[in-house]
Amino acid sequence: MTRCMASLIPSLKRDDSGSVAVEFALVAPVLVLILAGVVDIGSATYARLSLDARVTAAAEYAMLQPAPGDQDSADDLAARLAGLLQGEATDTGEVVVNNAAGASWTGTGVTASPRSGEATMCYCPTLEQGDIVWGPPAECATPCTDGGTAGQFVQLSATTRHVTIFPGYAFIDGDSVSTRTVLRLQ
Repeated sequence: MTRCMASLIPSLKRDDSGSVAVEFALVAPVLVLILAGVVDIGSATYARLSLDARVTAAAEYAMLQPAPGDQDSADDLAARLAGLLQGEATDTGEVVVNNAAGASWTGTGVTASPRSGEATMCYCPTLEQGDIVWGPPAECATPCTDGGTAGQFVQLSATTRHVTIFPGYAFIDGDSVSTRTVLRLQ
């Protein structure tokens, strides 16, 4: 028996027929993790770029429109801009026109929401802890405290759901991707 084992050991040292399978078994988990990370980052990037494209298109459309002269024109502009933010069923979009008119899209349709401001007034909006603060109405073209000038503004925002494969290690916070812009009409 020992003679048989002694003659088998040198032949096993030369036999490397299973080494590729062992190497693959050691490397495969790392490759799968890298691939999953690339897919996760890619899907989050796609979601963000899709939102950015819709918000940019709505902003470009808003810049081509005249500033609202009354409440009805502000309501109409808000509804048209909210329609441009439409995406998938899990997406949402919100538009605020000069703190006077608002509209949102929640996956099923556009809903108007009245606001407290006046369509014909000018504002000096500021950003406080990530939220837009419209402030009191101001005389158009007067200087604002932040160095800008008072005018009529539109706020556009959109959000989509994105569930990451690796919670806590993604490039997004929570389970959604969002974008927002504020532009001056006048």
